[in-house]
Amino acid sequence: ATHTINAKKENPEEALKELSQGLGMDVTVDTTGSTLVRQSAYNATSNIGRTIFAGVPALDEQISIDSFPLHFGRRMIGSHGGETRPDVDIARYLKLYRLGKLKLKEQITHRYSLDQINDAVAQVRNGEVGRCLIEL
Repeated sequence: ATHTINAKKENPEEALKELSQGLGMDVTVDTTGSTLVRQSAYNATSNIGRTIFAGVPALDEQISIDSFPLHFGRRMIGSHGGETRPDVDIARYLKLYRLGKLKLKEQITHRYSLDQINDAVAQVRNGEVGRCLIEL
């Protein structure tokens, strides 16, 4: 990713429009599952770009789109489990980590002991923490 936008802090559609200079993004990726964010990601994608939905929405949440751009090459893609290939990707991640290009330690925002797991789950659900680690 070249840019990230926190929809809690700024309007995602306005931020994406500014970043793309009004042309639309080549690729947008939603990792939240939020209706507002998914809608904004699609709306910010160029007519020949891709919108990738990696976040899983609530069962009763739907988005409404203008399907006309799909006739010109815009694509929407749902991501299943990150589309990983463990036999190839794990070795690649390890290489990137060893080269210092994949910063794993910096991605962990909170650590919990196993007896704090219920607190960890509650804080994740409330959006109070990023990536957390349960230490066994």
